[in-house]
Amino acid sequence: MRHEAQSQFSRFVADSSERCKAFLQKDFYRKVQFKSWFKRISDDAVAHPKKYVGFAVIGFILFYVMFGDYGIVSRIRLEVERARLQSELNAEYRRTEQLKARIETAKSLETIEKLAREKYGFSKPGETVYVIK
Repeated sequence: MRHEAQSQFSRFVADSSERCKAFLQKDFYRKVQFKSWFKRISDDAVAHPKKYVGFAVIGFILFYVMFGDYGIVSRIRLEVERARLQSELNAEYRRTEQLKARIETAKSLETIEKLAREKYGFSKPGETVYVIK
């Protein structure tokens, strides 16, 4: 029985060490793979610098088109502000039209007479005015 337990223990240790080696090799492989990917890009950049300069220029142009003074983001912001100002302008036009209509009604003699009677207590000749407070 003791021999059997020792053999099971030795198998467990052997399996564990194999699993550890496999894990370390995978982790090492990932590091090597990342390093090789970076190494490939850096070697390619040294071999073909025009390509990467072109990518950088295109990136700067796209950044300027998106976020520059005349870029898409500021264009959208200006369009929103224009719509807001247009709605304010339309509201002011409506208010102006209402005030013009009110001025036209105030110019009529009937309106002037009504205001004079109600507000200032004027009367026509021969009428008696009673003020109720």
